[in-house]
Amino acid sequence: MQTLHLDLKLVADNYVELRYFIDNPNQYQKRSLSITEIADLIKLAERDYYVADLPEDYTVTGRRLYNWLDGSDRTLQLLLDKHRGEGIVLAIRTPVETRLIASLHHLPWEVLHDGNRFLVQHVPAIVPVRWVSDSTVKKLTIEGEAENRALQVVFMATSPLDVKPVLDFEAEEARILEATKRQPLALTVEESGCLSELGYLVDVYGKDYFDVLHLTGHATLQDGQPRFITETQIGEAYYASAGDIAQELQFRLPKLIFLSGCRTGQAGNSGSVPSMAEELLKSGAKAVLGWGQKVLDPDATAAAAALYEQLSAGKQITEALASTYQALIKNKARDWHLLRLYAAGNLPSSLVTPLRTRGRKPAPALSVSTEFLDPAGKVKVPTRESFVGRRRQLQSCLRVLTQSSDEVGVLIHGMGGLGKSSLAARLCDRLPNFQRVVWLGRIDEASLVSRLTEKLDDNEQRKSLQNYDEELRFRLKRVFQQLHEEAKPFLLVLDDFEGNLEPRNESYVLQSEAAEVMKALVWAIRENSISHRIIITCRYDFEFTQLQYFYKQPLDALQGADLQKKCDRLTAFSAKSQVDEALKSQAQKLADGNPRLLEWLDKLLAPHPLTPSPLARRGDRITQEKKRGDDGSVDVGAILNRLAADPVELREQVLAEALLQQMDTIMREMLSRGLVFELPVPREALAAVCDTIPNLEHYISRAVALGLLEVSHDEALRVPRILPVQLAEDREALHKQAAEVLYRLWWEEMENTSEEQRLEIHRLGLRGEVGKIAVEIAQRLARHWRKQSRFQEAVQLCKSTLELVGNYLVLYELTCSEQQLGEVSKAQEHYQQALDSCPAEDKTAKAAIIHNLGLLKANTGQVEEGIALCEQSLAITKQIGDASEQALMLNTLGLLKANTGQVEEALALYQQSLAITEQIGDVPSQAETLHNLGLLKAKTGKIEEALALYQQSLAITEQIGDVQLRAATLSNLGHLRGNRGEKEEAIALFQESLVLTERIGYVQGQAATLRHLGMLKADRGEIEEAIELFQKSFALAEQIGDIQFKAAALNQLGILKANRGEIEEAIALYEQSLALTEQISDVQGKATTLSNLGLLKANKGEIEEALALYQQSLALTEQIGHVQGKAMTLWRLGGVAEQQGDYNQALDYLQPALEILQRIQSPDAEAVRQMVATVQGLIRNS
Repeated sequence: MQTLHLDLKLVADNYVELRYFIDNPNQYQKRSLSITEIADLIKLAERDYYVADLPEDYTVTGRRLYNWLDGSDRTLQLLLDKHRGEGIVLAIRTPVETRLIASLHHLPWEVLHDGNRFLVQHVPAIVPVRWVSDSTVKKLTIEGEAENRALQVVFMATSPLDVKPVLDFEAEEARILEATKRQPLALTVEESGCLSELGYLVDVYGKDYFDVLHLTGHATLQDGQPRFITETQIGEAYYASAGDIAQELQFRLPKLIFLSGCRTGQAGNSGSVPSMAEELLKSGAKAVLGWGQKVLDPDATAAAAALYEQLSAGKQITEALASTYQALIKNKARDWHLLRLYAAGNLPSSLVTPLRTRGRKPAPALSVSTEFLDPAGKVKVPTRESFVGRRRQLQSCLRVLTQSSDEVGVLIHGMGGLGKSSLAARLCDRLPNFQRVVWLGRIDEASLVSRLTEKLDDNEQRKSLQNYDEELRFRLKRVFQQLHEEAKPFLLVLDDFEGNLEPRNESYVLQSEAAEVMKALVWAIRENSISHRIIITCRYDFEFTQLQYFYKQPLDALQGADLQKKCDRLTAFSAKSQVDEALKSQAQKLADGNPRLLEWLDKLLAPHPLTPSPLARRGDRITQEKKRGDDGSVDVGAILNRLAADPVELREQVLAEALLQQMDTIMREMLSRGLVFELPVPREALAAVCDTIPNLEHYISRAVALGLLEVSHDEALRVPRILPVQLAEDREALHKQAAEVLYRLWWEEMENTSEEQRLEIHRLGLRGEVGKIAVEIAQRLARHWRKQSRFQEAVQLCKSTLELVGNYLVLYELTCSEQQLGEVSKAQEHYQQALDSCPAEDKTAKAAIIHNLGLLKANTGQVEEGIALCEQSLAITKQIGDASEQALMLNTLGLLKANTGQVEEALALYQQSLAITEQIGDVPSQAETLHNLGLLKAKTGKIEEALALYQQSLAITEQIGDVQLRAATLSNLGHLRGNRGEKEEAIALFQESLVLTERIGYVQGQAATLRHLGMLKADRGEIEEAIELFQKSFALAEQIGDIQFKAAALNQLGILKANRGEIEEAIALYEQSLALTEQISDVQGKATTLSNLGLLKANKGEIEEALALYQQSLALTEQIGHVQGKAMTLWRLGGVAEQQGDYNQALDYLQPALEILQRIQSPDAEAVRQMVATVQGLIRNS
């Protein structure tokens, strides 16, 4: 590919030269550009490209950028035409020493568009590269000799504890392997997610061994600086800088680094802060790929697959990138354009030679999964591509197998079906430098020697190992030592090892022959401290002295993100499945997170045409029991119900009969009591509910050893539901005991309790009738959900709590969410109940309840009563001296007064609120009052004052991190700018607000801003976009059950339809909106829609109906004191009267409308004044 350089040089304080050249930087064409022009271009990109919702068409953005580079003399076009047949690398250089010009790296060059197509779509393609270098490097050179071998990639996914969402990094690895099947690569995985471990791995392999580092995970901007969220040694989050990555890999940086995380290729602060990709180039990297914004997980995975398919085939980096863009565009990947390549002075060419090159070293076998066979000779573990989960267990085992000098191996134990063999296979895949030997079932000396000799290349070593005259351990020691010296370590996998055990004294021990072999193996490895390792998979932890040299890794059922990933890969359980949700849920509950049971039930729910249902393979008895529907189909629901009642067939999949015989009466009692917990719990919690069990520690240890208790990565314990035990009879007392111990351990003593843990405490509190615990958890969780717009969940939580115990605080939380869902009558009833049951001494709660009840009354048209209640609440807060709450009440009263047109009173109340918040330092409340004061100033036409207040509020929200209020202020600021005719600025503000609401999951704010943005688009005549925005707003409102927002969106859609002449559709939308406003007693919304419907009828000539609708609207606005709405309706009534020639009547409507609009200082006052003058003139002339 030919390289066309675009080099910017600062030639004066305010001007740069854009130089175009091919090979010789001294032979260039040039254009002079002002820095102001560049700044404007960056500003446009910020507004139209870096947004979360509805960015400008990328074709438009790309065309604008192209025209800017091309100039009036068509310099770029002519150069591209000259070299188009060769394929072109468009190297866009900006000097690192000039930050303003360097901000050009922030521009989306990937969407460059010549009017026909994106440049990357041309064949051969034109590929933009961000060329970052200092003044010593004059041009971008693409060079380097390709290695005559398979591509060697080191892949590290990061998934720290408590960082959400959990990414499906296994799918990314799987897609890469799938894409490169025909051109295999060597994919070495660093499982730890830890930079220091990555550095160690790269050091072990040596410089230039790896061609590519692929780092996948979450990335972000922290304090304005780019960070990749990696893991510490114990799995906690570490926010790594580019410097941290470079430090661990110094002198060993691969030729290409792919930072597959959001915003890794995005410069911060509108381009003034270098991206993480740029920073790595400064630290010695040659080429870095990153993402220029937040990227969809599937798009990132697809990009990686396409890129490595091309690189492994021997394509140049730029050629591979071009093919990646084209593949993503073809598959309609939303975020194709966000993938960015940064390069320093020298960009590597092809990393490896094509597959059929003579002497090319092939890639090693990708997986040993085919060596793990069941007794029938079938592969029994998932392929490397389909494995999911077990990250913490993998990390622990790999540490032992690669780093420990004390242990010789790992014992993976647990119930059948949990994936012990699958985990062992995964470990083998992660350790490609070992000579892996997989052994299934029973072991003896002769078979071990035979199998090991098959793996030995040296004849003398084979003879030495087969020499029966010498004791086995000495033969093993000698051969193992020789292999160690040759750097050929063995990894011996003893799979399904329970066949070598026999029961003894409530436990298991090795059979004598197996014991001799194992002692010899362990001794031979330990004697010389050599690198060979052993993996044992077994249903049981057994007694054997040599196990002191093994790390024991118990397995538990899949949960959380791992369980979801597993289900996503199963036909019946995936999101795309057509299986009834109730059946999926029932089957998932039966499987209890056991992978084998999930797979078994998957075949039952959705049998493959070539794979019979598992029940169909179980003989006539089962087949005869299967009930069929009227159409002859299998009644899966009936089968699941039977399995739930008697899960004997499920147990046969995972439990051995011998194991069940180990469950004596005391063991059963302990397990039955442990069933009270649904989540894994600390050992102390299990001990608390089993306090009557004698010798408890012995029984817990024995249950763990036998696989009757699951042990999670944090050593928490859980009783599997598949065991043939029932919950103990003293259920209420047991649940009470369980609730109390978890409340102490997880709520009182733990800093961060997860949502799942809170729900478990709450569930136990309800069933144990521990009202105090249930109430506290419900109140806190419901409040948290309310702030996340999860109103329906909050309502269900509160209702379930109130069924146990009546509590005014829970009632209060219930009403808050009910009010948001539009259940006004229920909310009013529950507010009253909360008020009646609130103790006299809890004046703070009483004031809050009265305050919210007042707001509800005001919003449903009972304005005077609402104001009276808010004043009562204010009096209580004054009485108890709660200044913060007092400021809140004053703020609310100001809002109510403003809505009824009492502007001066509202201003006075806001000022009082501000004075208090400033006095007590209540900064959050101060920001909210400034925001509301800004709203009032805007309504009264004092735009500059409103802008200043909004800016003050924004400054505070940024300082305190109140993202929700900041988003609301930006939205209102946008509304204000739009009303002033500053449409572009308004759109930018709305889009910034949307980014924030999306980030925090504030669905209600998102719906409101989308509606405002739609109104603005409608004003600009962009009707289709406006309709799409209103529909999005409606969908979000429906998602959270916000009826008021739904009604508002329908009203706006009605206006658009009416303006397009689609009258019947408009009427239908208005009527739907009216029905909703009546349902929730939204008087103001109803008045607005009636007025709009009246306008439509008037335009149709149906004057009598229009007048009736206007009068209804007028009556409602007078009822609630909504003076602005009243004025608008009077204005419309005046317009009808004027058209009918009734000028005196028109004046009777228009004059009070003008008085109101002037009083509230509305911008519409001037238009009404002119209309009044016109009518007065008509009266004089009549």
